Amino acid sequence: MTDLKESLLCNSIAPTSMQIVFPYIAVALTALITVFHHSGLKRRFGDAKGMWLYFVLFFLSFVAVPTLIIVVVEPNPLQVLSNLGADPGNYKVGVLLMLLAFPITVLVGHLAANTAEMNEWYPFSKEVCARDGAFAAYELGYILLYYSAWEFLYRGVLFFPLLNGFGFLPAMAITTALSTLHHIGHPKPEIVGAVVAGVLFGFVALLTRSIIYPIAIHAMVGVSVDTFIYQRNYRGSSGR
Repeated sequence: MTDLKESLLCNSIAPTSMQIVFPYIAVALTALITVFHHSGLKRRFGDAKGMWLYFVLFFLSFVAVPTLIIVVVEPNPLQVLSNLGADPGNYKVGVLLMLLAFPITVLVGHLAANTAEMNEWYPFSKEVCARDGAFAAYELGYILLYYSAWEFLYRGVLFFPLLNGFGFLPAMAITTALSTLHHIGHPKPEIVGAVVAGVLFGFVALLTRSIIYPIAIHAMVGVSVDTFIYQRNYRGSSGR
C-alpha cells in the first residue's frame, strides 16, 4: 500500500506546459471530431487517402504538437515526457500484462468480427482491403499513428496529471468518460467495450507507469478485429 501511495504522489508534472497543452487538446479534439472527422475526410479525399490523412492528423494533433509544446516550454522536457508515461516504465509488469492480454484480445477480436455492426464499420478503410500489402501497411499505420496518439492523449497527457493531482479513481473516471464519448457514432458493442477498456487501460498505465503497454494492448484488439474481418470478407478476392 505504501508503494502505491508513493506512486500516486511521485512524478509530478510541471504545470507550465500543461496550462498550454490542456486548452490546445480541447481545441484539437473538437476539430478532429467535427471538421476533420475521418468520415468527412474520406468523402473529400477518397476512402484510403482520407483515412491515411486522418491517421497523420491524429498523430500530429495528439503527439507531435503536445510534445513540441513541452519541449519548447519546459526546462527538462524529457522528464516531463517520462512523467507522462513516454518511457518503458515497469517493463517486467508491462511485458507480463501484454502476454496475458494477447489471447484475450484475439478472442475479443474474433467475437467482434462476427457481428454485422463491426463488419460494417471496420476496417475504417475498405479500399485498403484490395491488396495484402496495402492492408498490412494500413494496419502498421493504424498502430504507429492512431493507437500511439490515442493512448498518449488519454493515458498520457490526461491520465497521469489527473492521477498525480487527484488520485486513481478520478483520473480513471474522467479519462474513461472522455474516451468513451470519443466513440459516439461507433457500433453500440464498441461503446460498451470502450468503458471496460478505459478502466483496464487505466490500471495498466497505473501499474506500469507507461503508455507503451496500453498502446500495445489496445492495438492488439483493433488489429485483431480488422484482421479477422479482412481474412473472412476480403482476402480471398484481394490481390497480393
